[in-house]
Amino acid sequence: MAAPATIDTSRLACQDTFTTAKGARSIPLVSRDGAAVQWQPLEPMAVFWEPSAYNEPDATRVNISFAPSPEALKELKAFDPWSVETLSAESARLFGTNLDLEEVKRRYQPALRVHEKTGTISLRCKMNLAGRSAVKCWDTFRNPRSLPESWTSCAVTPRIALKGYWCMGKECGALLELQHAMLDEAVHECPF
Repeated sequence: MAAPATIDTSRLACQDTFTTAKGARSIPLVSRDGAAVQWQPLEPMAVFWEPSAYNEPDATRVNISFAPSPEALKELKAFDPWSVETLSAESARLFGTNLDLEEVKRRYQPALRVHEKTGTISLRCKMNLAGRSAVKCWDTFRNPRSLPESWTSCAVTPRIALKGYWCMGKECGALLELQHAMLDEAVHECPF
């Protein structure tokens, strides 16, 4: 079943802040009916660089950064302000203290990242490479396939879970996870 191509913020709700046994805090995001929030942009996106975790070459949970399509930009440009407004309005419940809109804006790390030096906009998601929640890859004929040798040589149509918000120190940000990827892999021909 396809996930929606839009992020309907009118149907989203923040659950109570959750702290793991290791002390990591997060704020789960669900639909008002309690279902997980899925989003599937219709247009494929390029991957900026190979997925990785900082200084952990053997990590199975990595970051993947997309060059968002115009459609994805539109959706996320609406999601980030909604997130800031909602986190501010519910700050007493979620953070244990009242935070005004400007304070939440200072703390919030948006889903859309603008790189200062180049002006490039990226969408960063988490991705699991192994285990029960490992990303599932599909070819353009909707058949299962293995992970690509190079993500940067693929046009990726993602299905992303909007899991909620991570909280670390005074900062927080959107937690998006790539769960499925339809891959249109570029074919390289031998130049000889």
